[in-house]
Amino acid sequence: MKCTFRPLSILPLTFLQLMQSADAWALQPHGGGEGLYVHQMAHFFFMVTLTYLYLHTRRTQDLVSRGWRYLRIFCVLFFFWNLIAIVGHETAQHLSHDDFIDAGTWSEQLALPLTFLKLVYYISKMDHLISVPALLALFFSLRSFYLEAREEEA
Repeated sequence: MKCTFRPLSILPLTFLQLMQSADAWALQPHGGGEGLYVHQMAHFFFMVTLTYLYLHTRRTQDLVSRGWRYLRIFCVLFFFWNLIAIVGHETAQHLSHDDFIDAGTWSEQLALPLTFLKLVYYISKMDHLISVPALLALFFSLRSFYLEAREEEA
């Protein structure tokens, strides 16, 4: 008896499994202390990696190449993004449920009076002002590398 695999036969089961899936939100709270510790360590190791990449490209690559300059800008911006994220995660641990209005909703706001800790938390939540330009720098870096490789190929 010969057994053959038919990929289309698993489609109904896959569809049923997807229909029973739970929500997967973009922002997930970390369970317990150990979740936050691992997350903070990931930010730290990402910072170390970006520092190494920045220093390595500064020492070994052509300093006038546009792609390498954009890559170094990406490294610097994401280094500071990680630093702000670490500070933000840490300050969030020191805020209570009473420090927020409509906590856990899309209309969540910081309650007055505005303290130094709340201000640091608020500023750390503006991390997209650093991460978006960093990703644009990475895009321009990769595009420059692609265009340079295409010119060399031609």
